[in-house]
Amino acid sequence: ARESMLPRIHVVELVGVGAGDDVVVAVGAALGVRGSVTTRLALTATQQADVRSRLAQELDAGPTLLVLDNCEHVLEPVAALVAFLLATTRDLQVLTTSRAPLRLAAERAVPLSQLSEVDAGQLFVQRAAATRPDAVLEPAAVRDVVDRLDGLPLAVELAAARVRTMTVAEVAAALDDRFTALRSRDRTTP
Repeated sequence: ARESMLPRIHVVELVGVGAGDDVVVAVGAALGVRGSVTTRLALTATQQADVRSRLAQELDAGPTLLVLDNCEHVLEPVAALVAFLLATTRDLQVLTTSRAPLRLAAERAVPLSQLSEVDAGQLFVQRAAATRPDAVLEPAAVRDVVDRLDGLPLAVELAAARVRTMTVAEVAAALDDRFTALRSRDRTTP
């Protein structure tokens, strides 16, 4: 998105969206579309259709890039929304991040490979600092962790999340059994 030449860019983080019906609300709220947020627990079908129309109107105002990040847990509603938006707007490009494709005719899947050592280190530092701002992130320990994780973005993010309760050196030591170290303790998460 940083490299896009389009004049309008909207980034919507969907990691916190719990249900499919909330996708339209989350995108609408991120774009400042009136009627997206209500005091009701969920929008009615009529309200959903109204917000979708307002989204299309907002995104049709000029060449736009819409980034929908972390879509894997709400693939069906994201695919339905993207299909609607692409059919009703002129100059819209959509970039989604997900472990699975949306399976739309206009979609072009781009598999990502491992990160370079520098990029993996930056990702680790960024995510670890977001998890625990006061964490000590020694460059040698960070390099050790990302090297042991082969620069795989998801593994780097999972390891960085462990900095909430461990030092970077402890995370590195725990990677002797990396699948146990990176697995969530929460039984409700996939």
